[in-house]
Amino acid sequence: MSKDFIPKPNTGSIFPNSRKERPEHPDMTGNIYLARDLLEERMANTPEGELVQISVSAWNNANDRIGMTLKKPYVKPVDQKTQAAEPKSESEPVDDDDIPF
Repeated sequence: MSKDFIPKPNTGSIFPNSRKERPEHPDMTGNIYLARDLLEERMANTPEGELVQISVSAWNNANDRIGMTLKKPYVKPVDQKTQAAEPKSESEPVDDDDIPF
């Protein structure tokens, strides 16, 4: 990498592996550059013992390079109407004194 190269936060690139000598060597290698705030946010919002998820988008660029951007995963907002229409939990106690049989 050139000393003049300054990566943008939350990006990465992979290139064909020029040192591939055997089939078990990776086809491509590269780096990602994560901003500390993205990494800290993902760690803070991931329960202990679970894997940290980061969303990746990738594009084929010049010279067989694949460029990537990384961000926190999209979470679909909870729809208040749908949530209100959901049936009550089955765990609520049932008063069977009103059952006629």
